[in-house]
Amino acid sequence: MGKPPLHPMNTTDALHDGEQSLRIPSLPAAVVKLNELVRDPNVGVMEIGEALGEDPELSMRVLRIANSTMFGLPTTVLDPCHAASILGINRLRSIVIQAGTIGVYGTKSLRKDMEMSTHWRHSILTAHICRTIAGKSPRTDLMDPAELHTAGLLHDMGRAILLDNVREKYLEVSAAAKRDGVPLTEAEREAFGVNHAQIGAKVVLAWDLPRNLAQAIAFHHEPWRVAKALPSAIVIAVADRLAHAVATNDLARMPQVAERRDLRFLGLGMGHLLTVATNAILAWKAIEL
Repeated sequence: MGKPPLHPMNTTDALHDGEQSLRIPSLPAAVVKLNELVRDPNVGVMEIGEALGEDPELSMRVLRIANSTMFGLPTTVLDPCHAASILGINRLRSIVIQAGTIGVYGTKSLRKDMEMSTHWRHSILTAHICRTIAGKSPRTDLMDPAELHTAGLLHDMGRAILLDNVREKYLEVSAAAKRDGVPLTEAEREAFGVNHAQIGAKVVLAWDLPRNLAQAIAFHHEPWRVAKALPSAIVIAVADRLAHAVATNDLARMPQVAERRDLRFLGLGMGHLLTVATNAILAWKAIEL
């Protein structure tokens, strides 16, 4: 029998049991406020747009993302209220979280930091693929496309935390795992007492984002352990593998990024996967930080 799944709530203890504490960044105040408004059933779309408009820098980043070719909106979004009305609450929330989390690290700094830049480009592409798969799968028990976009964006947030806190050691651990053929999550747990998926789940909970989001992220490297209860974990796992294949230009590997049982589970065929892959290649070229 395998070990029982580690619940995301246990990651707090795991972090404290490691060799050092890991600092987790706070979301910008504007993102926290918008997240609270989204959960309030008495708050309308326009009120959320007006609240977003109170933070000019965040608004600018949101509009740039919303108007990118990756979202393919039929019309140009001109201001926060317009964005709210065109996108709807869930899609706007996912874009706000993307703008806010990347903004925490500073876009200018990211352009100079190859490791962190690579991390965020991979995360953005994974988010895009998650949203695309969610839109094609006939399953009705997946998170909605906007939520899966957020899950894809934050699935490797634990890696960003490790890079931010213990960069040199983490790069050594990552390189050694790749060289020795050891799963990265196992190498991380050996070195830090916790792996990046568990750290990512803790971040999501600390940011007061939905619990099912944290759980799916916690198991995205072992999704079949929780597939029945958390089917969205399969989407994140497939999107993660496909994003890596696209980023490394490993075209021969793309048809193998999803096992047959993954596709059957999601109600998709190989033709669907190839369409998603083609779309992902175009999206990868369009990503800007």
